[in-house]
Amino acid sequence: MKLEKKDVLFVIAVSAVYCSLAAGFSLVSTVLPDKTVLTNPIVHGGLNLKEITGHFAWGVVAAIVTLRVRYILLGGFLAVLIDADHLIGLLHVEGIPRMGHSITFAIVAVVVLMVLFRKNDYRLGVIVGTSILTHISYDIFSTESGFPILTPFVNKIIEFPREDWIIFEIAAIAIIGIVSVLVTKKESISSTFVR
Repeated sequence: MKLEKKDVLFVIAVSAVYCSLAAGFSLVSTVLPDKTVLTNPIVHGGLNLKEITGHFAWGVVAAIVTLRVRYILLGGFLAVLIDADHLIGLLHVEGIPRMGHSITFAIVAVVVLMVLFRKNDYRLGVIVGTSILTHISYDIFSTESGFPILTPFVNKIIEFPREDWIIFEIAAIAIIGIVSVLVTKKESISSTFVR
């Protein structure tokens, strides 16, 4: 496993777009029903070293099954950057909290990033999609939490018991692992025919 300059640039570019998407997607919450006053993430203490390193570690653990440094780093960074959806709280407006912590955001992010970067990069797609699972897993592990996972269709916070963190993390590892194995098989078959 080697990290090249093109991998670093790829990770930075994907991370920047993903962060922008999470922040932008949360703006949709200002026009949805069931809004509440959003809390300032800085005052609330949501931006701290424990949270950042915890989310990063959870993302890395899930992505390590790719055996590719660029995707391992992306797994960590994206699991942290999904919290850009908290930035709308700085505006002191009403909205749905944690909009990026939803299935809809996962789908939007996968489509946008795969179109922008590589349409056939299935590892990228699966890392983007499962970053929500690893992020939620750490949130549940660190404190019982609820998420609007069905927003914008159902704008209610769904609560999860603390022991469910392992289900989300194992699901992410399994999904990434299955896709990585399939992609690796496809690549080896393609390289066999090229020779």
